[in-house]
Formats: sequence, C-alpha cells, structure tokens
Amino acid sequence: MTTSIFQRATRLPIWMHSIAAIGTIGFFRFIQGKLDASYAASLHPVDYFTGQTSFSAETIKGYYAQMQGTETLDIYWQTQVIDFGFILAMVCMGLFVITLIARLNRPESLGRRLGIYGGLSVTLGAICDAIENGWSFIMLANPTGFADWLALPYSGFASIKFAFITLGMLLTLLSIVSSGIGRAANKPSIG
Repeated sequence: MTTSIFQRATRLPIWMHSIAAIGTIGFFRFIQGKLDASYAASLHPVDYFTGQTSFSAETIKGYYAQMQGTETLDIYWQTQVIDFGFILAMVCMGLFVITLIARLNRPESLGRRLGIYGGLSVTLGAICDAIENGWSFIMLANPTGFADWLALPYSGFASIKFAFITLGMLLTLLSIVSSGIGRAANKPSIG
C-alpha cells in the first residue's frame, strides 16, 4: 500500500509530474540554502553528520555549550525549525523527482520498481529526519542537562535517516542504469 502512492505519482500526466518535479527541485535548493546558512550562522562546531551521529550525550552537550558560549544557540533552534522545510522538500523529492526518474523505465520493469523503492527510501529517510529533529527539541529544552539516554535515539534516528537516503540514491541510480540497459538491449522487463 505504501508504494501505491509512489506508483500513482508515475501515472500523473507527464507534464504535471514534470512541473511538480521542477517545483520540488526549486524548493529543495531554496530551503537547503536557508538551512545551510542558518546552520553556519549557529556556529555549530561540526558538520551535520558528525553532530547527529555521535551517540554521546557528553559530546552533544559540548556542542550545545559551545553555541551557548557564542550566544548562537537560538540560531540553532531556528535552524531546527527550518529543517522541517527541508524534510518536506525531501519527501517531495522522493514522491515527484525520483518517481519521474522511475518513469524513464517501462511500466512493470525492474528499473521502474527500483525507482519507486528509491523514492520510498528517501521518504522514509525524511520521516526519520523529522523524528530526529523533533527529538532534538526535547534535548534543546535543557541543552547541557538533558538525560544522557536521549542521545541514543537522537543519533539512532539520524543514522537510519542517512542510511535510507543513501539507499534511495543508490536505487535511483540503479533505476537510471536499468533504463539504459533495458532500452539498449530491448529488454522491457529490465527497463
């Protein structure tokens, strides 16, 4: 049932699907720029991946304390809010952009299924990002005194997020390759 939403996207009129994909890419680039600028302004001491996957309350509290020291923790709060826009953009990437790529393949082909699963995987990554992001607000309510165990699910959801998004990108690439192979070899079941 979950994949049916993504399969339905491949049945949109191509012009409508293309407009949704182009709009998604535009929104994604816009919100990513806002997110990156806000993250940089927060003076968070490490990159996203490192900061989110430490699994260490002591380390995360150290990052928060450093931002408190530079008086930029409020900007980091703002960054977390902006991140929900980025999460929405990721869902739309899975639903509109990756399913449009899946349409390079013939219906019922391996390549089309790989693209559908790629879109679903990116969307599942975005859902994990939303959970991780919401979890961060619990920790930010008491940035240097939150319960240590809170770091484990926070970093766990972040790690799962990165894994799903990476898998989604791999499946999307395989969908593109399947399309080329299926058409070059005239194998409709491949692509």
